[in-house]
Amino acid sequence: MLTSKRPKEDNKAFFSPQLSLDDQSIMNSTETESILVGLTGGIASGKSTVIRYLRDNGYSIIDADKLGHRVLEPGTHGYKKVVETFGKGILHPEGTVNRPALGKIVFLDPQKLKRLNEISHPIIADMIQKEYEKLVSDCVRKIVFLEAAILIEANWHKVCQHIWVVTLVPEIAMLRLQERDGLNKTEAQARIESQLSPDDRLAYADVVLKNEGSQEDLIIKTQHALQELKQL
Repeated sequence: MLTSKRPKEDNKAFFSPQLSLDDQSIMNSTETESILVGLTGGIASGKSTVIRYLRDNGYSIIDADKLGHRVLEPGTHGYKKVVETFGKGILHPEGTVNRPALGKIVFLDPQKLKRLNEISHPIIADMIQKEYEKLVSDCVRKIVFLEAAILIEANWHKVCQHIWVVTLVPEIAMLRLQERDGLNKTEAQARIESQLSPDDRLAYADVVLKNEGSQEDLIIKTQHALQELKQL
C-alpha cells in the first residue's frame, strides 16, 4: 500500500507558524508526534467516501472545500475581492455568491481561475493552519487529515507528512461529475482539466487508494492504509 512516489525534494516537515503558498522552509512543530495526512484525488474520485469513513471513526478532518465556502461569505475580505474581480453578476438576489455561476466563469477560462485562486488560496491556507492547531491537541492518535482536491496545485501538500491519493477511471469520474453537479460534458471536462492529471498527482502519493470497485472495497483499502499509518 505504501509507496515512494513523492518527489524527493518535497520531503515533509511539520506545520509552520505561517502556512503560505510560497513557504519553502517549514519549521518543526512542537507537536512532534502529530501527523498531517493530505487526502486528495481528482474531482468525483471518491474522496468523500474515504472522509466519511474516517470521520465516522473519530478522525479529525480539515475540509478545504468547506473552508473555501467560508472565503465567499458576505462581509469577508475574500467575498469583497471576488465580487470586485468578477462583478455583481455572480451574486444571488440576496447578495450571496452564486457558486455554480462563478464556477462556469472560472472553469472555462484558466486566467480567471488563476485569479480566483490567487484571492482564495492564501485565505484558505491561513484557515487550515488555525484548524490544525485547534484539532491536533486531542485528535485520534495525533493524526489529522487534510482533504483538498487541489492539495498539490495549491502547494498545501508541503506541510503534510503523508499524502493519500484516491484514483478513479477518468471516464467514470466524468459521468459521476455530470450526474452529481448537473453539468454537461463540456463543463465537466473543463473542471477535470483544470486539475492535475492523474499521473502528475500520483507522483506525490505515499498511499494510492484505487476506487475500482464498490464503496465497501474502498473502505477496506482505507482501513489497510490506516493500519500502515499507525505502524510508522
